[in-house]
Amino acid sequence: MEELDSTFIEEYEGANEQLEKQRYKNATILFSKALFALCDLLIYQKLRRLPKNHTERFRILEEYFQDIYEIADDIFSHYTDAYSKPILKESCEKIKNGIKKITENNKVPEGIKKTVE
Repeated sequence: MEELDSTFIEEYEGANEQLEKQRYKNATILFSKALFALCDLLIYQKLRRLPKNHTERFRILEEYFQDIYEIADDIFSHYTDAYSKPILKESCEKIKNGIKKITENNKVPEGIKKTVE
């Protein structure tokens, strides 16, 4: 699904730009949104449907993609914290590393692989 590819790339690249500028809250939110787009892409590739919200996304991940679920579940609190708490560079890096791990261990489009490298 090309729209999810381009969404992922735009948000991931935007997150890296914010990270370089030390805007950790913005970077965390954008990395998280990139992660959700990546999860949705993988869900769509396997099930040919898209989740309607975070709850459904996590339920699908838990049932069909246990390894991705564990990464996304661990990262989700950093995303929600970004709206109300100070965010550290380490939170951004944790999400970025989670995305990298998912792209290394799953079949993703070449444009996404190149973006994450």
